Amino acid sequence: MRKIYQPGRSNVLSNNAMVATSQPLSSQEAINILKLGGNAVDAAIAASAVLSVVEPGSTGIGGDCFSIIKMNNKKAISINGSGKAPKKANLNYFKSNKIDSIGLLSPHSVTIPGAVDAWYEMHKKFGKLEFEKLFSTAIYYAREGFPVHEIEAFHWQKNEEKLKKNSVTKQIFLKDNKAPIFGKKFSNNQLANTLTLIAKKGAKAFYEGEIARDMVNSLNNLGGLHTEEDFYNQNTIISDTLISNYKDFEIHQCPPNGPGLVVHLMMKLLNKFDWNNFNYFDPMRYHIQAEVSKVCFEIKETIFGDPQFNKIDIDYLISNESIDNLFKKINLDKVYSSDNLFVTSHPETVYLTVVDNNLNAVSFINSICHAFGSGICSENSGILFQNRGVNFRLEENHPNCIDSNKRPLHTIIPGLLTNESDETVMSFGVMGGQYQPIGQAHVLQNIYDFGMSMQEAIDTPRAFALNGKLKVENSFSKSSIENLSNLGHDIEIIDEGIGGGQGIMIDRKEGVLIGGSDPRKDGLAIGY
Repeated sequence: MRKIYQPGRSNVLSNNAMVATSQPLSSQEAINILKLGGNAVDAAIAASAVLSVVEPGSTGIGGDCFSIIKMNNKKAISINGSGKAPKKANLNYFKSNKIDSIGLLSPHSVTIPGAVDAWYEMHKKFGKLEFEKLFSTAIYYAREGFPVHEIEAFHWQKNEEKLKKNSVTKQIFLKDNKAPIFGKKFSNNQLANTLTLIAKKGAKAFYEGEIARDMVNSLNNLGGLHTEEDFYNQNTIISDTLISNYKDFEIHQCPPNGPGLVVHLMMKLLNKFDWNNFNYFDPMRYHIQAEVSKVCFEIKETIFGDPQFNKIDIDYLISNESIDNLFKKINLDKVYSSDNLFVTSHPETVYLTVVDNNLNAVSFINSICHAFGSGICSENSGILFQNRGVNFRLEENHPNCIDSNKRPLHTIIPGLLTNESDETVMSFGVMGGQYQPIGQAHVLQNIYDFGMSMQEAIDTPRAFALNGKLKVENSFSKSSIENLSNLGHDIEIIDEGIGGGQGIMIDRKEGVLIGGSDPRKDGLAIGY
């Protein structure tokens, strides 16, 4: 139990249904949909649509999504709603035009948005309510405006200069060259019109016709290679989840091109240590986590890519032999260093989860990559484009090298835990760009190695090894920082917090749902 004399949140409990998102207006809409008779899939789509309006810095219909859906008494499935590179975007194009990197604000950073098609396919397969019903509140907020919450206002102001660089983006997302401040209302009438068409006509309205033409023209006018054919050919991948054993449970992740496999590798390595000898905030715990992160990210950045273009031997990677070889690289007395650890970018995102009254569970993550994506907005339809293409590499023969119709190596991952009877135990996820696999491992350990509740597991201080630095939140004590420095870590103190997260646990014995939501974001868990 948390220390009541310290500021903090209690777990949210319910015996009927539960939602947890990074924004109160989104959480409330998910509950509304559930009360209208919708299921967890309906509620997740509606919540994500609202987030696409009220958290434009983190997500939107110009981005991608991944989801794990576990309908009660059925196996979990993976939904891969990530977008492809345009057909014309191959390495030869970049070489011949002497382009050696993909800029964060470049039209070449814009991969085809995959989220809307994924929403539609999820609904077609599992939804109960009419598709159009899922968008009414998002349309209302886009047209009539919504009050900007604190964390979103902070990031909006932080990205003012970025938003000024595109004339359409500047006109829509800034007022008098300024970001909306906390408590002020903001609207996007063009986006409201676009969402209305999607609601009425489904994904076809987005990937064909006037909206697709507007997106293509907007990108082409800036030098983009996109065509209407690229949008028409976008497709969602529905598959089995990747599963590995963990204690008495099974961890479910989406297959590559997402990095969910890293969670499996990390948990197998972390399970080789005896955690009975450690306090949860012991500097050695964070050292081990950092070292495990580095050896796993070395695998990710040298082997992972779109499996349609590169074969990945997943069975070997999670084998005892492979894990033992990785374990040998970890030293309790010093840091592991590698030239292969550099990652191309470190973006942001939103995560949400829903469990309905039939215990159907949806673990869902939606993103436009970096804050406010590419900073490029479509000219007439109010769509802010992701810049997921910055995750590609321009290195010949690299598994994540850009190519025609190829999906980039992603950062966003939803997570799900089931028991030996294949029943959902926990639906959870952690936002924060490259931090996400580490964040999931951190939460799992907090609960199952250190005995924390859902909310406590999300709240605890975080550290993140990335590109030669060990980023630690400002809540770390001076002595912990000194201990980590003495081991050889190059410390960077983070004032803003690392990532964010949501989770819902299911106590089947008591018939109770337990929800948590990260105080690092604006959101909350709600049950009824």
